[in-house]
Amino acid sequence: MFNNGGIDIELMPYEKALRYGIETLTDVEILAVILRTGVGKIKVLDLAKLLYDTAGNKGLVGLASLEIDDLVKIKGIGRVKAIQIKSIIELSKRLAKLKANEKLDFSRSETVAKFYMQDLRHLQQEHLILVLLDSKCCLIKDMVLTVGTVNSSLIDTRDIFIKALKSGAVQIMLIHNHPSGDPTPSKADINVTKEIYEAGKILGVNLTDHIVIGDNTYVSLKAIGIF
Repeated sequence: MFNNGGIDIELMPYEKALRYGIETLTDVEILAVILRTGVGKIKVLDLAKLLYDTAGNKGLVGLASLEIDDLVKIKGIGRVKAIQIKSIIELSKRLAKLKANEKLDFSRSETVAKFYMQDLRHLQQEHLILVLLDSKCCLIKDMVLTVGTVNSSLIDTRDIFIKALKSGAVQIMLIHNHPSGDPTPSKADINVTKEIYEAGKILGVNLTDHIVIGDNTYVSLKAIGIF
């Protein structure tokens, strides 16, 4: 059987990729290649379809929100296959970030928010990221500071600036997510921002922004006049 492009759609994914190119594979077929084998009486394509359907109407994007414990609940997906799937998703994220970083302007909150959006929007806990920048607003490196509620009592302001100074950063940026999907800053978000901004003025390391990531939306605390 052939589709409109003349491709034999009854070929197994491996054979189809070899004959016509990987770009001709459907999303389900790509998942089948990653899974490699089915389990028991479940054929690999059927298992891939089950995995794809579990991700919901978001398709492959929906897989990013599934944790290992979610994946192993799918009949035929054990921990090894679950880790393989999560590893592929993580690899795709890192490749996307590396590509985006080539043209990223860290002086613009909009582009920075887009850069971190896919990493943060599906997380079930708040992650606070410290971004270290040079004098031209170019990325030196970033790191996760805390996992859990963003609260000044849990953040070592002194440690933030030690990391900045050791890395040669003269500007920093804070980014964190709201698992609820609503990026409206909390009172704790505002307090943390003000505390770090004031400390930065004393030490000569400028806080350029604090961005709160929601579900495909964000709020810049600098833009709304918090500092």
